[in-house]
Amino acid sequence: MNLELEWLTFKGVLVRHFKEFVSYRTSVLATIVWPLPLLALNVYQYLGLASGQQVSQVLNARYGVSSFSGMIILGTIVYLLYNRMLWGTGATLQEERFNGTIESLFLSPANRMTVLLASGFSSLLEGAWWIAGVFLLSWAIFGIQAAIADWLAVVIALVSTMVALVAVGVFFASFFVLTRAADQVATSLQAPIRYLSGVAFPVAALPAVFQLFAYILPVTYGIDALRRTVVQQGTLTDLLGTLAPLYIFTVLLFLAGHLVLKRVEVQAKRNGTLYKI
Repeated sequence: MNLELEWLTFKGVLVRHFKEFVSYRTSVLATIVWPLPLLALNVYQYLGLASGQQVSQVLNARYGVSSFSGMIILGTIVYLLYNRMLWGTGATLQEERFNGTIESLFLSPANRMTVLLASGFSSLLEGAWWIAGVFLLSWAIFGIQAAIADWLAVVIALVSTMVALVAVGVFFASFFVLTRAADQVATSLQAPIRYLSGVAFPVAALPAVFQLFAYILPVTYGIDALRRTVVQQGTLTDLLGTLAPLYIFTVLLFLAGHLVLKRVEVQAKRNGTLYKI
């Protein structure tokens, strides 16, 4: 592996996606506005039953969550980042196929995994802008009582969640090409994952059978890690039980993405095209 060539590939993909992202300034600003109604819906569903203080007291007593608005904001941010990976990195190869350039990509000497990793990193950079914006606006509008005991744990939880979601994007990027149904699959996954991962409530509130499904989702562990460190005074030691499965899923998804990508290449060599896979 030539690291210089890999870096040139990585940089080229990164710059391309960045230019595409900043080409439409209105859409860049819109990315931090459109999630606010979703947040407002989740927050006011609770406030329709009791005051914010009362809701926080119940959640704190039952689940150790000191801020119900913080719980919702953090859950929504991780879910939005998951969506960004699903529709951004996950749709990378599908977009190349729609543009009629996927054969050229696979015929080039560029490492396909490097292309997908660069796409994932660019999605993180794009997501960092609107995640920060959404977090600050939500904090100002809805309020959040942070309970942080270990800033290092917060950073590790955030970085670990981002890397895990990049792995999700890399896996779906190859999987979508094989299925020829990227839009349908991505859309059908949104509601179940939003519900099962506990975006607007603790996963422990779910029926036991649904919790079984919840804990096979990397999004669940990412949300849990950030909630533990930001609104539950969690330390690095408290994160061990959450980060361990998150890292396992990360490795498995990267490996699965690599294997599926190899299968795509095999089919391309057999059929002479990727357009009709």
